[in-house]
Amino acid sequence: MMSEQDKIRKTTRVLHGSAGGGGGEARAEASGWLLPTSSFLESVVSALKTIRANRMRSLLTSLGILIGVMNVVGMVGIISGVNRSVADLFSSMGTNSFVVTKMPAGNFNYAEYLEFMRRPDFTYADAEAIAEQCPAVVAVSPQAIVLRKIKRGSRSTKAIGVLGVTPEYQYVSDTDLGDGRFFAWPESDRKRQVAVLGHPVAEHLFGERDPIGQTVLVGNRRFRVVGVMRPMGEMFGQSLDDYVIIPFRTVSKLYGSKLMTRLSVKAGSGEALDAALEQVETVLRIRRGLRPEERNNFEIITQSQLTEMYENLTKVTWIVMIGVSAIALVVGGVGIMNIMMVSVTERTREIGIRKAVGARSRDVLAQFLVEAAVLSGIGGLFGLLAAIGLTKVIASATPIPASMELWSIVLALGVSISVGVFFGFYPASKAAKLDPIESLRYE
Repeated sequence: MMSEQDKIRKTTRVLHGSAGGGGGEARAEASGWLLPTSSFLESVVSALKTIRANRMRSLLTSLGILIGVMNVVGMVGIISGVNRSVADLFSSMGTNSFVVTKMPAGNFNYAEYLEFMRRPDFTYADAEAIAEQCPAVVAVSPQAIVLRKIKRGSRSTKAIGVLGVTPEYQYVSDTDLGDGRFFAWPESDRKRQVAVLGHPVAEHLFGERDPIGQTVLVGNRRFRVVGVMRPMGEMFGQSLDDYVIIPFRTVSKLYGSKLMTRLSVKAGSGEALDAALEQVETVLRIRRGLRPEERNNFEIITQSQLTEMYENLTKVTWIVMIGVSAIALVVGGVGIMNIMMVSVTERTREIGIRKAVGARSRDVLAQFLVEAAVLSGIGGLFGLLAAIGLTKVIASATPIPASMELWSIVLALGVSISVGVFFGFYPASKAAKLDPIESLRYE
């Protein structure tokens, strides 16, 4: 039977490459695991060889890290894409613009909805008063909307929004024409039946033909097309261009004056926005006969309010995402700690031999920390690849936009490696503190 000293001599020969054969354990040792070195690169190579020798165990151990990183990067990609689309939608209100309406932004119950609906509508005279009495305002347009089908010959759209505005609407909303022109003030004042089509509406009804000067039916009323708007794109699979714009007074004439209306207002500049808000509020309170102690019976909604409301809604999503990711990463970290503890136990004699041939405690500590970091880093890398694939599938198969963010990729990989180092420190320190003599006696 081989003595203790013979075992040490045999293992030492393996460490220095003098062993000519041996079993799987000797070959694993010869692969570099037992080389006493403080080189980071050699430690990484050694860790990769150990992970490769235990593929299934390593895969299962890093599964929690994989899920956590996939969740973080994937959700950030989806939320970033949605945020970009929402920002584009808010910007369609127009720079330095705001809306005066009966309904506040945000959630409210049915009783509040009925109360808001009882508020008086806005009139054409309200828009004129604001234009005349508010020096900080450069443009104002009343808006009324009805739903109608748009027809031309045998082609027809579904019921879409028919927006009644004044010619100043194009300045308030910063919208651009793709072809033709916007209707003029004489056409608006005389209640002419002229229309500006959204791009997909014109494309659906006319195809390759030029729609300018042609007629369409808005409901059962005939309108002459004078312009086509530049396309704005889609949001969540819904087109932002499915609408028709006609003069505000034409809407009142054809579809009644008791339509729910709102006012779109544009300030002269960002610096003049606060003054415009105050002036518009004052004019409307006077026109509605509100006493100083009475609350406004209208709402003024700015882009910043919409952005704040949206951010408050998405905070819940962020909190859930962080919670799920944290749980997955902690589970993965505990798995790494557990498997590293098993590894320390399995390689007790190996650690003793390393120390016997010159390895320092910090060399052993570094080796196990690197192995834990590499193991969690591999899990993070595969989680990143899974997240990229997930966002691409979601973006192509659903109307939800998604885009990868570089900072989330770097953060996820950094966190995954940090988790490995954090949870691997205790097993590594335990390995580093092992007594070489006691370790050599371990069976």
